[in-house]
Amino acid sequence: MEASSFSNVISSFQIVLSPISLILATIGVFGGMVFGAMPGLTAVMAITIALPFTFFMSPSHAIILLIAIDIGAISGGFISACSLNMPGTPSSVATTFDGYPMGQKGKLAEAFGISIISSGTAGLVSGVILIFAAPVLAKIALKFGPFEYFSLGIFTFLAISGLMSGDLWKNLLGVAVGLVIASIGSDPITGLHRFTFNISNLSGGIALLPFMVGIFVLPQLIDDITSFSDVMIPQNAHNIQLKHMLPDLKFYKDQAINYIRSFLIGIGIGIMPGIGGTTSNVISYEVARSYSKYPEKFGTGIPDGVVASETANNASIGGAFITWLGLGIPGDAVTAILLGALMIHGIQPGPLLFKNHPVLVNVIFTTNLISNIIMILMGFFLIKWFIKILGLHKKFLLPIITIFCILGAYSTNNRIFDIWVVIFFGIFGFIWKKLGLSLVPVLIAYILQPIVEKGIREGISISKGSFLPLVSRPISLTLLIMGFLSVLLGTYMKHKVNERNKDQVLDD
Repeated sequence: MEASSFSNVISSFQIVLSPISLILATIGVFGGMVFGAMPGLTAVMAITIALPFTFFMSPSHAIILLIAIDIGAISGGFISACSLNMPGTPSSVATTFDGYPMGQKGKLAEAFGISIISSGTAGLVSGVILIFAAPVLAKIALKFGPFEYFSLGIFTFLAISGLMSGDLWKNLLGVAVGLVIASIGSDPITGLHRFTFNISNLSGGIALLPFMVGIFVLPQLIDDITSFSDVMIPQNAHNIQLKHMLPDLKFYKDQAINYIRSFLIGIGIGIMPGIGGTTSNVISYEVARSYSKYPEKFGTGIPDGVVASETANNASIGGAFITWLGLGIPGDAVTAILLGALMIHGIQPGPLLFKNHPVLVNVIFTTNLISNIIMILMGFFLIKWFIKILGLHKKFLLPIITIFCILGAYSTNNRIFDIWVVIFFGIFGFIWKKLGLSLVPVLIAYILQPIVEKGIREGISISKGSFLPLVSRPISLTLLIMGFLSVLLGTYMKHKVNERNKDQVLDD
């Protein structure tokens, strides 16, 4: 495709390797690792806070900063997972199982080194696969018509609801709520107002950034504020030396099969909408234990568990990027925000991105690779700084983050109403989470609603009111079948997990 032409590749390298781009990527990775290392400060929060600062950047510089933050945040979770037994991000939950016991045995430096190598190399390899897989998927998607885009949206909603953790119907409820929120404003065809309740500020709809800040960042801030705890860094974390972080050659030989298997699990799960690194690291860990010659040692502090978790969670980033770029479908909350960032800059995501903005696509490819290299270097040479930052009490950080959130939301349209939007959806999101419901289906449905609505309305208009093309067109039918199969697969997987948990309770 055009995105792969030599001149476009050279142009992208010139952009990414320029001094300002490298500075942005370095700042992004460093800031992301800080957020990833601090329990409660997630990748979603980091990217959402940074989004307003990209308004006055070029699209290329904006996406460089945001992707670097994502890679840094997902990777940085291992720092607190290994040293505090507290995953900095949900993607590092399984890292605590063996990373923390390794630290307790005096092998904290080794745990850090294994995490950095596993995360960084998995990110690099998945980035290379992204370069080849996304254009192929985009070529297929260029054949999509209105009905195919509608079916693609339905597939995404069903896959998210079925494969994500939690109850299927609760996730579907989240999708429905997201669709309703995105429908607020003026009808794109008739211009009539919908769900505005005679509030003039709602006639233009709910702005993307205030909505994201409200629904994702504010509930997390409320949780963090109400659960202050002193962070106690173990003494051996302050004495980390580079020579102790580098594994020997025997490590690479012993972990080769575990690494490859975990990588394939991570990138495969990343491609599937709605799952991502949060699930892939746990599944990869369990698979590694199942195939191990010494499963009884898992959880006692062995490298195998750390490799499985950290390889899978970073491989899933590349997997999620494949569907994000190839189809314009966000696989998780982070890619939904990245998709929204492109829309804010007037760029329509999806397969036409490769044709209309080939240089930007190659910038994304290149940034993914460069950011992982920066992350590896920072992980090895700045680990002591991250340990010091991890020792800061959140009471110093949370007020600053809250101010940035409010200012960022206000800067969208320079109106007070958007601050009220943040507060409203912050309360909504907090209650939603307390009810045990996931906010990811709400956000992804909000992002995809225009595509789904446009697809079905244009399709019906072309077919003169007939819904038959939904099942008579092969690609559309295939997407719908895949959606329902995702629900069945998710139901089966959750049933097996529940049975295993019951068996464990009985054994205890």
